[in-house]
Amino acid sequence: MIKKNLPLIIRVLVSALFILSVFAKLYPTPIYGITKVFEEGQLIPMGFSENIAPYISRFIIGLELFLAITILQRNYLKRLVIPISVSMLVLFSLHLLYSIYLGDSENCGCFGDLIPMTPVEALIKNIITLAFLGYLYRSTIEAKNNSYSELSIQFLLILLLIFALIPTSKQTKTGQNSFVSYVQDEEFVSLERKKILCFFDAGCEHCQHAARSLDSISNFINDFPPIHIIFSDSEESKIPDFFEFVGNEYPYQIMPFANYDTDKIDSYMEITFPDYDNPVVILYDGLRQLRLYEGGGERKFLAEDLQRILESKK
Repeated sequence: MIKKNLPLIIRVLVSALFILSVFAKLYPTPIYGITKVFEEGQLIPMGFSENIAPYISRFIIGLELFLAITILQRNYLKRLVIPISVSMLVLFSLHLLYSIYLGDSENCGCFGDLIPMTPVEALIKNIITLAFLGYLYRSTIEAKNNSYSELSIQFLLILLLIFALIPTSKQTKTGQNSFVSYVQDEEFVSLERKKILCFFDAGCEHCQHAARSLDSISNFINDFPPIHIIFSDSEESKIPDFFEFVGNEYPYQIMPFANYDTDKIDSYMEITFPDYDNPVVILYDGLRQLRLYEGGGERKFLAEDLQRILESKK
């Protein structure tokens, strides 16, 4: 009885896996899951440009949803649906093998931040899924009345739905100098001298080290600028540990991680992503922005660079 129903069970399991993958790429919010985790974590390292990645990410999500639906049908299951599923899994498995070769042990982003997985864990998952698909391919008898047009219509409708619900255009920012407008401390905002505004996640190691560096150089510079930190509420419970690591506590406020229910930009995600990556450290002189550090690339925070600026502009 189990052997007879095994192909159907495998089809349901693989369908559920694809649906889970789609949901994970949209977690906790679509713009964060797709841009921050999937595009920056997987697609761009695979060689896709920043301009092309948003289109590829939505295409893949649409394809996964399409496969999740069609693998439960009979239309071209053996000739088209299973081979496409295998090809996609093989492609990402090759990328995972390369990541393992480089010694990467961080979250690969296959299931986003919903289910963090190392490249090794993700590769094992893919191998098991490929084995299921291999068995399904061998045990499947192609239906006589296949409908290619029906499959094509389903795929196009799913793609249109994905691109309509998750547009590729970046959200509009209100300008570089507007960062300080989100600070609730009026005294800090009204300061007409140098000041430092930071956007940190309390559990982010890069943010912790940036804050610790700020604290360290404050001991070497007289009249060091006041610091104000904006945390997201996603890791609010880690704030005490954050300041314990830093060695000092600074004025801070907590902002909702994401809030797309209103037209007003009033959440951490809307302000920083996808244009800026943690940690974000901004040096102001009054309301004039002198320097913005962000992420781990060319504009990453360097304590020695900030110290040089502060000492040369006294």
